[in-house]
Amino acid sequence: MRLLSRLGFRGRLVTAMLALIVVTLAGITVPILLFLLGQEKDRAADRLTVASEVAKEVIQTRQDLLFSNLDVLVQDFGFRSAIASGDSTTINDALANHLARTGADLALLTHADGRRLASVGVSTDASAPNLELLLVQAQTEGFASDILLWHNRAYLTLMIPVQSAGLRAWLTAGFALDNELAGFIRNLTGTEVVFRLARDDSWQAQASSLRDTGLPDEVLQARFTPGEAQALEFPTHFARILPLASDHGFDALLLSDRAEALRSYHLLAMQAGAFAFAAMLIAGLLALATARAFGRPVQQLAKYAAAIGNNPAAPMPGLHTGGELNKLARALADMQGRIHGRERLLRHAARHDELTGLPNRRALDHVLNHWLKEGQAGVVLGMSLTDFKAINETLGFAFGDEALVVAALRMRGQLPANMLLARTGGNQFTALLPAMDEDALQELVATLRGHVEARASILDTPVYLHLTVASLHLPRDASSVDEVRRRIKLTLELAAMHDTHTAQYQAGGDEDHLRELTLIRDLQRGLQEGQMAMVYQPKVNMANAGLIQVEALIRWQHPELGFVNPEEFIRLAESSRQIQMLTSFILHQIAEDMQWWHQQGLDIGVAINLSALDLTNHSLSNEIATVFQQWQGELGQLTFEITESAVMSDAAGALITLQKLQALGVKLSVDDYGTGYSSLAQLRHLPVQELKIDKSFVLQLDSQPQDQLIVRSTIDMAHGLGLSVVAEGIENEASWRLLQAWGCEKGQGYFLGRPMKPEDLVRWAAEFKQRQAALRPDPSPHKQRSLG
Repeated sequence: MRLLSRLGFRGRLVTAMLALIVVTLAGITVPILLFLLGQEKDRAADRLTVASEVAKEVIQTRQDLLFSNLDVLVQDFGFRSAIASGDSTTINDALANHLARTGADLALLTHADGRRLASVGVSTDASAPNLELLLVQAQTEGFASDILLWHNRAYLTLMIPVQSAGLRAWLTAGFALDNELAGFIRNLTGTEVVFRLARDDSWQAQASSLRDTGLPDEVLQARFTPGEAQALEFPTHFARILPLASDHGFDALLLSDRAEALRSYHLLAMQAGAFAFAAMLIAGLLALATARAFGRPVQQLAKYAAAIGNNPAAPMPGLHTGGELNKLARALADMQGRIHGRERLLRHAARHDELTGLPNRRALDHVLNHWLKEGQAGVVLGMSLTDFKAINETLGFAFGDEALVVAALRMRGQLPANMLLARTGGNQFTALLPAMDEDALQELVATLRGHVEARASILDTPVYLHLTVASLHLPRDASSVDEVRRRIKLTLELAAMHDTHTAQYQAGGDEDHLRELTLIRDLQRGLQEGQMAMVYQPKVNMANAGLIQVEALIRWQHPELGFVNPEEFIRLAESSRQIQMLTSFILHQIAEDMQWWHQQGLDIGVAINLSALDLTNHSLSNEIATVFQQWQGELGQLTFEITESAVMSDAAGALITLQKLQALGVKLSVDDYGTGYSSLAQLRHLPVQELKIDKSFVLQLDSQPQDQLIVRSTIDMAHGLGLSVVAEGIENEASWRLLQAWGCEKGQGYFLGRPMKPEDLVRWAAEFKQRQAALRPDPSPHKQRSLG
């Protein structure tokens, strides 16, 4: 198939015609040759059948002749008298004389009981294996005949009685089945004859007419199965088996040389092959001439069709033909016209916005790329309709489409015709302008905004559009199309936050964006390569100044960017959907550290922060149970801290996760309380046991009366709801004493201990015991009142 695909039309046409001729000739010639081959084989089999009958007739004739001669001999009075007298010399002479006349090769005279009287042609001590069986048969039937072996030679043997008054003997005579007899049969039949004898389950040749004694063993060992055809076929011979002995131990193998028998067929096959070759040669020449005649216009049309694909304006070839080919030429010409028109439409659609008719991003990128390559100076304006989403949601998408058309027309009307304006996004437009100074640019921006934001009537509805504009200069502010896109987008985001809704790109404005991309990309590698580690800040029980818990905090030392603030990379992990991977790392590391602390004799709890996306992970409880299943302590030593904003972002989903965590037996704490937008009344519906006051209210607690009022009232309200309280950000002893006096349960801050590595925590805990007595509540009533 691959070869045919490389051939041209004429090649395939010639191939098809030649294949048809070959199939036709083969369909005619092969059956005829097979039929003739079968006929030749049948004739060879018939010749062997005739030869078999002739061989049987020759052997039978010699047997009959021998029988007649023996019958004359046994009737001879002198012969019988010699037997009666017992004169062995006379008997031997009579046997020799009569043996010469009958053509027999041996003679044997025996008494009725089998004792030998005389023999000619065979020694007196030689006997045939089946002679006794032959005697039994002769005694039963009056005479007997069979093939017997004397001195490993086969003889067709006759046994008849010699009878007279007072005399009864048996005369046995036979002639040899030898090469001479085989040659005689070959001369009569034209087939070779092999007399063979069965010995030890194989056949041995006894006599043969073959001049060359070499006979393939598979032919010599051919078997005769009664009921099957006697004609056999071999690669070298056709054969037929003629059984001769009564026990099938001796037979004649009639052979016909296969090459000689099929000589006429081979000659006929060569003639047929020559005829077929000549026919194919003539047909091939005719097919080639026909293919040239038909293929030239088809080839011209094929080239024309290929040219249309490359050039819709390709000229039509001049054809001198009619019929279907002429119709095909007209169809191709008509198709050429339609393709040309459709390509114009496709080219226009590929580079223009369907709604506004303005050039699209592809057209802008093409021109922008040319400007950048040439180093041409210019200004890129990015413009977006800031309230477009509200228009779609309030007035419908059809109205929004009309608003886009109105905005595009107004922009286009304020720009010179040679300046490119393109729609590059849903509500975003980009203009490519020649270089101008800042005053001219600001004047153009003000003009554009004034016209776009003027009152418009769309579908009989008055509406005011609002435009945000960002600008950058080429080639100063960008050197590639990608940089132009990214920096215009970032500048538009800055402009949207500005009161004037305009902004100009400032160098370095996209470095933060590149940093974020780097952190998102390297987050997983940082976990795998050990760039991240856990530190722990102590939490102290204010009632007895004992270490009861630590807060787990993660730190990232980036190999290129250095220390990365946890708030920054956790936010990026949430936005890139990698937070679950980060949380899983934290849980496994905490489990290992808690196990190590337990071995060091330090039995404390751990507080773990959860993000908003963690609370939407309904399989979080299963993961926690799996990670801490080897933990020798209780899950109640784990406290999971959640922020108000995390809970309120998806209250229903967060509640499901919190209930599952509560079912595990862990504790739940609200972190950074006071910085969000919820209240204690909302927290009543959450299964939390602890409230953690944000450090912004604790850092200056000793000097800020307003913070004291907020913290104290928060503690009282939390206790009223049955919640324990944790204060973070304790920087001095005065703040510690105030919180003790107000009944705060736990404290955390630099005054007590900074975040530290797991191994450092063990040493710190031992050293901190020396401070416990000084940090316990002062029992003096005077002190208690002054602190209150």
